[in-house]
Formats: sequence, C-alpha cells, structure tokens
Amino acid sequence: MRRLAARLKQSPISQICSSDLQRAYDTAQAVADMLGLFVCRHVELRERNYGDWEGKDYRMIQSQFPDFNPWMDTESKYNVETFSAMQQRGMCCLQEILRESEAEHILVVSHGGLINALLHHISGGVHGTGKTKLVNTGISYVRYEKGNWTVHTVNDGTHLADQ
Repeated sequence: MRRLAARLKQSPISQICSSDLQRAYDTAQAVADMLGLFVCRHVELRERNYGDWEGKDYRMIQSQFPDFNPWMDTESKYNVETFSAMQQRGMCCLQEILRESEAEHILVVSHGGLINALLHHISGGVHGTGKTKLVNTGISYVRYEKGNWTVHTVNDGTHLADQ
C-alpha cells in the first residue's frame, strides 16, 4: 500500500472512492493520507457476492456443490451474485460517482473480481475477466469522455517491481 501511495503522490487525483470492505478501504486510505484527501465508501464497489460459497476455497466449493460453475450467469440456488449483476452494479456505481463529482481525476479502489468485470465491460471484452490477472494495488487507468469509456492502462504494477 505504501508503494502505491508513494507512486500516486504526485498524481492529479482529487477524489478517492473505495469499496467499504476493509482491505480496499485501507489501500484507499493510504493514498488519501498521502494526498490529504477523504475516502468516500461505496457498498456497490464490493467484490462479487458468493452467497453460500462465501469463505470457502475452490476445492471445498467443488466438493460440496456438485453443479459448481464459477462463471455462471444465471440465478443460482446458492445465492451467488451473477457476473452480469456484479458488472452492472459496478458500472452503475461508476456512473453515479461521475454524476456526483466535479473531480477530473478520481481514484477508485475495489477488488479483483469487480475490477476485472468492469475492465471487461469497458474494453468490450479485450481486457478483464478471463483475460487479465490482476496484482494487488495494480493500476488500471480508464477515461470517461463524451459518453465513452477508454482503457489506457491495465494492471500497471511498476511500483511493485523491486519487491
């Protein structure tokens, strides 16, 4: 987190939004402390809701749920949020942040699954889910201008290079 904060110290970020979950919020707060900003928490920036699978590892889920399909996109009897629902939730949150903000440069801190889903949507499937493995604190830069999203950078972890 400190490396990310140090890297973003000279950035033009003037607003920070984060998932309300602690691990994302702590990352956002480290950057906010460096930049002298407040972190706005958004429940909608949380990771995918895995329902009955929450807290279980991949093997345990496979053994306990015989019809396991991690990419399912239909309603589940296991209360797992669909990929489409997660993606829509995230995009709606980004749009809300843009509508309510006057800032030009906004840092959004979330979780790998949601970030990948958003990158997948914004890039038309070029990046994100099924294509991109994200590192913690990796920087993806997207731009919204005149009603269009553009992906400029995906998963830049150069601040982690000397670890």
